[in-house]
Amino acid sequence: MAELRAWRITDPAAWNRFIESARYHAFPQLWEWGEVRAMGGWRPLRLAIGPSHDKPVAGAQLLLRRIPLVGWHLAYVPRGPVGQLDDPAIRDGLLRALRALGREERIATVRADPEADSSTPYGRALLERPWRAAPKVQPPTTRIIDLTAGEEALRAGLKRKHRQYVNKGEREGVTIERFDGSAPSEVIGQALADFNRIYRFTAERAGFVARQPFYYERVWSLFAPTGRVRLAFAVLNGERVATIYHFTCGERAVEAYGGMTDAGADARSNYLLKWDAIAGFAREGFAVYDMWGLATGGIRQFKEGFGGRDVTYVGARDLSLRAP
Repeated sequence: MAELRAWRITDPAAWNRFIESARYHAFPQLWEWGEVRAMGGWRPLRLAIGPSHDKPVAGAQLLLRRIPLVGWHLAYVPRGPVGQLDDPAIRDGLLRALRALGREERIATVRADPEADSSTPYGRALLERPWRAAPKVQPPTTRIIDLTAGEEALRAGLKRKHRQYVNKGEREGVTIERFDGSAPSEVIGQALADFNRIYRFTAERAGFVARQPFYYERVWSLFAPTGRVRLAFAVLNGERVATIYHFTCGERAVEAYGGMTDAGADARSNYLLKWDAIAGFAREGFAVYDMWGLATGGIRQFKEGFGGRDVTYVGARDLSLRAP
């Protein structure tokens, strides 16, 4: 292999092309996600390695945060690093690049959280030195549906109860409304307001914390021009009663946020809404539908009823860059 060089990518389109074609890619490594997290005080930095600047083979979007008083930084790599990291030579090259970056930027520790499991060479390497276990950041377990089977096979793969509830939603007059990045601002503005209303209601009922409305609006404004964000609703009697907020990255579609009202729950609208999303992405030619995490109890059973398989990643791992 040619000598591996390290450089920073500062062109958003070039970075996203690399990410979407890279092994182990995920939407939080896209350029726009770094800009989202910059709202929270993180400084994004995009590092690549390869034989030349037009041929990156691995890399990471790092989010840097300064440690008060001491002058060092912590770095987090959401769902990364990515690339040809089953190759030990490329893994070693990336470690060297991270250590050099650590000296330049005074980074004490890098926390990585890639979509790699222990069945892969990359995943197994992350379980060994110099990496060490770190507290959970992103969901370590998710459910993945292979969309290449086609819509007919996907529908046949639904559990019987789920097929019944999809049909129930259709019989009760639930319809589906979809938005992408091309939606006019006045249209998507009201749609995002309804998303926030439904999502906040769901958060209060389920006991998790929803961010302020401006956060999801800002996310949309950053991702919409690239075409990598979608918003869908189930509508009953003219009212939006359930919603899912999706990201896309390469051949993958990921459901990041969702919720429903009491009326939506009574009509089983969330079953029809999720099924429509799965079938719709399959028709568009996407290969993977990621449910982004598996909770316990009823939510897990709900997700499992749509088919697919569970995947467990190695979880968050820390790499110390500070000299002892």
